[in-house]
Amino acid sequence: MSKIRPLVNIENKSEIHLEKELFQNKVIRPVLKMQHDIIVKIFNIYIKKLATDWDNLKKSKKIQFIDNQLSKNIQLKNLVIGIVVGQLDETEIDEYIIHSREYNKRIIQMSIQRLLSTV
Repeated sequence: MSKIRPLVNIENKSEIHLEKELFQNKVIRPVLKMQHDIIVKIFNIYIKKLATDWDNLKKSKKIQFIDNQLSKNIQLKNLVIGIVVGQLDETEIDEYIIHSREYNKRIIQMSIQRLLSTV
């Protein structure tokens, strides 16, 4: 699986970065980049499902909406996490399970940032 992931140019130095940051930069970021279009599509479906007048919202309201939906909408949050975790190989899953709570927070925060960059 990792062979089809896009490269993310982040200098990873094991003497500087924590183990969790290394995993985030080597695994989670490339998976998020690879799955970006799918996450955007799912988010757009949620916008329509909630009957939000997205096109007429001001940028500040869009930012707030994205943050609220990915932080508080458990169904959407779990779906995004599942999209990422579903791309991990067996070794990566072992690492993910050990620190799943921390990695889930990172996945959601990075997903929020990626969605914000599309607004």
